Amino acid sequence: MENQEIQTENIKMDEIGIGEDVPQVTAKRVTIISYEIRAVTKNEKHIGDKLVLKCKHPDMQDNIEISSVKYEANDKIRTTGIWIKLDKDGKIPYKSALANLLRFVTKAYIKDLVGVEFNTSFDDNGYLALKAY
Repeated sequence: MENQEIQTENIKMDEIGIGEDVPQVTAKRVTIISYEIRAVTKNEKHIGDKLVLKCKHPDMQDNIEISSVKYEANDKIRTTGIWIKLDKDGKIPYKSALANLLRFVTKAYIKDLVGVEFNTSFDDNGYLALKAY
């Protein structure tokens, strides 16, 4: 395939370099302000629902969204998305990341996370995750 010139409003997109405005978010303590359960799709197919926590970060004017957690399981630190799944009784599975997150702060329900403070750390992709260990 030949190199094709991409143009948007008289700007040659293939000649634009990387900006210097680096986000200044660091791994600090955040406070959960609110949450939503968001449907996740891939190739237009619903693959699951994820808990997205809206958090106040001390370095940011606007709230940030965090949807992953680091927690300890089987003597290892795991990092995963906060997926919403239910067991056969219609409850959060005991060994799930969400259950581990709730137990870490001694809460029983998702709604009880509002107002809770968490430390954060970066996941393997450079995104902030709640630290629940």
